[in-house]
Amino acid sequence: MALARCEHHGKPKGRTQTYVQSIKPLNWPKTAAVCGLSGCKRAGLIWLNESESRAYVSDQRVFGFNNASMKVRAV
Repeated sequence: MALARCEHHGKPKGRTQTYVQSIKPLNWPKTAAVCGLSGCKRAGLIWLNESESRAYVSDQRVFGFNNASMKVRAV
C-alpha cells in the first residue's frame, strides 16, 4: 500500500513493504496529500511498492493508503 512522505523525510523504510518509486500527487506541491510522519504538515509525495509502480506505468492513477483512511489521485 502507498505511503505519503514529504521531500524532507524522503523514502520510507517500510516494515512489510519495499517502496521503489515516488510520484507527485495531483496539484503538486499544493496538494491535499500530507506527509504521514507524526507532526509533519509538509506536502507528501506518494511512495509506491513494486506492484503499485507497475500499475502506475500501466496508467493506474488512484492508489490506496495503508490504513484506508484516504486515497490520492496522481498526475
